[in-house]
Amino acid sequence: MKKFITLVAVALMAMNVSAEDKPKKGKGAKLNPAYQQLLADLKLTDEQKPKFQALQKEQSAFMAEQKKRSAEEKKAAGQPFYKARTAKIKELFNQDQLKVWWKYQAEQRAARQKKSQ
Repeated sequence: MKKFITLVAVALMAMNVSAEDKPKKGKGAKLNPAYQQLLADLKLTDEQKPKFQALQKEQSAFMAEQKKRSAEEKKAAGQPFYKARTAKIKELFNQDQLKVWWKYQAEQRAARQKKSQ
């Protein structure tokens, strides 16, 4: 009986440990490693950081809205949004930063295409 109780206690402790290892979601979630690398490679100035963060928040809000739309509405709303976003990014970044940005975008596009196949 002692062995059984000990075994149950160990099993309960193991479940608690494994529950703590799960990644966080929401506000406390860690950034994607590729995105973290992008941020490091961009070498944003103190002046650029808040502007870039504002662009990213704007895109997050837009993506949340897109989830509620039909495929046709998504396409119609997406084209002008992304044209405007691209113009803002070109205005914000210097040439070296743009090269890093376009490389990251191409890698992400390739990863999405590979995942969808």
